[in-house]
Amino acid sequence: MTRTNMPGRWKEMKLIEVSQSISAGGTPRRDKKEFWNNGTIPWLKISDMKDTYISKTNEKITENGLKNSSAKLFPKGTLVYSIFATLGAIGILEINATTNQAIVGITPKKEIIDTKYLYYCLQSERNKILEKKSHATQDNLNLGILKNHIISVPPLPIQDKIVLILEKAEKLKEFRKEADELTNEFLRSVFLEMFGDERKNTKKFEIKGFLDVFDTTTGKLDSNASVEDGKYPFFTCSQETFKIDKYSFDCEALLLAGNNAAAKYSIKHYKGKFDVYQRTYILTLKNNSELYSFYHYQLEQKLGELQNKSIGTNTKYLTLGILRDIKIICPSLPLQNKFASIVKEVESMKEQQKYSKEKLDNLFNVLMQKAFNGELIK
Repeated sequence: MTRTNMPGRWKEMKLIEVSQSISAGGTPRRDKKEFWNNGTIPWLKISDMKDTYISKTNEKITENGLKNSSAKLFPKGTLVYSIFATLGAIGILEINATTNQAIVGITPKKEIIDTKYLYYCLQSERNKILEKKSHATQDNLNLGILKNHIISVPPLPIQDKIVLILEKAEKLKEFRKEADELTNEFLRSVFLEMFGDERKNTKKFEIKGFLDVFDTTTGKLDSNASVEDGKYPFFTCSQETFKIDKYSFDCEALLLAGNNAAAKYSIKHYKGKFDVYQRTYILTLKNNSELYSFYHYQLEQKLGELQNKSIGTNTKYLTLGILRDIKIICPSLPLQNKFASIVKEVESMKEQQKYSKEKLDNLFNVLMQKAFNGELIK
């Protein structure tokens, strides 16, 4: 079917019409060690979908696991798309891989559509696809919705030109990301130069226990306490900021989010009125003359250590006993001030970089919109 508002030879086609197959993966039984131990077949989860091209997975299954489960082996070049939990994550396999049931494998018909074109097209269509999800399954997409979603399909030579333009625009985004990483690396280098390896205390600073440096308390609320039109920030265990209509704390503090399934903890420096999710630690300095910005950065360097020490099975969390064993270096106030001034300059630079990133993201989104409306290449 040709759209009247599209250039000649462009068509509207269902995703299933441009694909050889669209199918979800599956998970071998976890209680069967022979399905997992010494596995050699990559098994893809949403957490592995970090880049456009996917070349490795954290877990692998065995041939036995593949044969005795609903898992499917998708070949290199398959486009993968998440339909549960984190919706609309997308990538292209650079390896043969199986996936869990949250991920769909899409094999394009090469004579109709280019894989990279489809990748960008589905990126641009993400919100339209998510709008179709059932209210009964808020965090899931029905496979039928994906199969029947209609996309714009120009002739292959035009697809190639669109991909070339979008790849160049995406390259600019990658340069911006690299610059951000260099900025973070600079601050790590400055910290190491000024304070040495704080785990070994190579510069012989005073060492104190965690509870000698911080007074600690925890939040009491669950995530349902957030409200849409709240006045105060409400920080959750993932450090996402929601709103709440009241507050329990009015202070400067470090907020240590110490409770989530992946043990990916985070820490935030905040000053003002706020509330927090349960198992989020509110850390206030015992010595009011010391600087939160210094201790904030030091604790960020200890998140890996905290992750390794966390307890729990389905949900990982930090106990006060774990925190009690953490050692903190306490340099002189002039050194803390010097580092804090550098952090302030770097944070100002990062704000400018954030603005630059937003402009590049907006440019990329405009280009995608024009590309798939037939306005970029006729």
